[in-house]
Amino acid sequence: MTPLVLILILTTATLAVKNPCKVCRDLTDAFTKHFDETVGQNYGGGNTAWEERSLGRNTYATSETRLVEIFEKTAKKCDYKCGSLLEDQEEYIEEWFFKRQETDLFEEMCITELRKCCSRNRWGPDCEECPGGVETPCSGHGKCKGEGDRETGTKLTGTCSCDKGYNGTLCEDCKRKFVRVDDTCEECSSLCKGQCTAPGPAGCEKCIKGYQFLEETGCTDIDECAGDGCGDPALEDCLNSPGSYECVCKTGYARVAGKCQLEDLYASEDEGDEPTDETVEAETTESPGEGVGETEETTIETPEETKELPSQRKVASKDTDEEDDDEEDDEEEDYEEVDDEDSTTTFAQLKFKEQEYQENLKKLEDALADVKDLGSNKDEL
Repeated sequence: MTPLVLILILTTATLAVKNPCKVCRDLTDAFTKHFDETVGQNYGGGNTAWEERSLGRNTYATSETRLVEIFEKTAKKCDYKCGSLLEDQEEYIEEWFFKRQETDLFEEMCITELRKCCSRNRWGPDCEECPGGVETPCSGHGKCKGEGDRETGTKLTGTCSCDKGYNGTLCEDCKRKFVRVDDTCEECSSLCKGQCTAPGPAGCEKCIKGYQFLEETGCTDIDECAGDGCGDPALEDCLNSPGSYECVCKTGYARVAGKCQLEDLYASEDEGDEPTDETVEAETTESPGEGVGETEETTIETPEETKELPSQRKVASKDTDEEDDDEEDDEEEDYEEVDDEDSTTTFAQLKFKEQEYQENLKKLEDALADVKDLGSNKDEL
C-alpha cells in the first residue's frame, strides 16, 4: 500500500468520526427500518396467519431467517463505526429480537444499556434537563444544543439556539425589528425604518426613504410624479416606482448636462465642420480659369440635381429601409468619378517624379564630366 493511499484512508476515517451517541442511533435506526420492512412477511409462498397458528413461536416473525436478513441489510447501510458497533452488540440485539421486540431498541440499548445517549431534551454526562425543562425547552421557540448527547462538544452545549425573531437565554424575547403578538414574535414590515409597534405598514414608527406615513394606510409610497418630480413635461416623462421615480426624455431628445435637449441640435453642431453638399459641388465644378461668379452660379442647384459624396450616402442609407435602383446607379457613377480623380492625381505625381529623376540624372552626368576633366589635367602635368 502506497503512502498516498494510506493517507487518503486515514483522512477518510478521521472525517467520518462521529460521537458515540450518533453511531448508536445510526445503528438502531438502520436495524429498526429493516425490521419494520419485514413485518408481516413469511417464509415465502406460505401463509402468515397459518404459520402463527401452526408453528407458534417458530414463525417467521421470530425466526433466525428474518434476523439474518435484517442483519445483512443493516450491515450494508452502516459505515465502519456503525458496523463495528453492530459486531460488538450482535448478541444483545439477538436477545432483543427474540424476547423484547415490543420495546424501543434505541432507548434500551443506547440510553440504558450502553449509556451513550440521553433521553429527549436532556444533555451531558449526567443527562441534565435542557433550559426551560424537558416538556418545552427554550420556551418552545428554539432547540437545545447537544440535546440527547452525553458528550459536551463545546461551551454552548446545553444552551438554546433560538428560532428566527427570538433571543434571550430561554428564547423568551423578540429581536429588533420584530414585535410580540400574543406568544409569538412577528417581523416588522419592510417599509419600516427601525422598530414597529405592530406588524404591517401601519405599525411602523418611521418609514424608509421614498415613503410617507399616512393615518389610513401607514407607510405609503410617495408619488413624486404628482408634483415637480421632473422638468418640463413637454420634454420628459416621469415614471413613478415604489419608493422612487425616474425621468425619461421623450423621443427625439437626449439628456445633456441634466436637461433634455433636441438630438438634431447637437448632431448639427458636431457636423458643423464637415463640408456640405453645396461646398463640394462648388469645389468640383470650379476650374483655374473660372471666376467667382461662375462658381456661385454652379452651386445654385436644386436638391435633386445636387450630388452626394459616397460616404454621405452610406450614412444616409442607415436611416432608410429602401432605395430605388436609379439611386444605386448614380452611386456607382459617383464612385467611378472619384476613381478617375484618384488616377489623375497618381499620374501627375508620377510625372513629377520622372522630371525630378531626369534632373538628378543630369546633375550626376555633369559631376562625372568634371571628374574626367580633372583626370586629364593631372596627366598633362
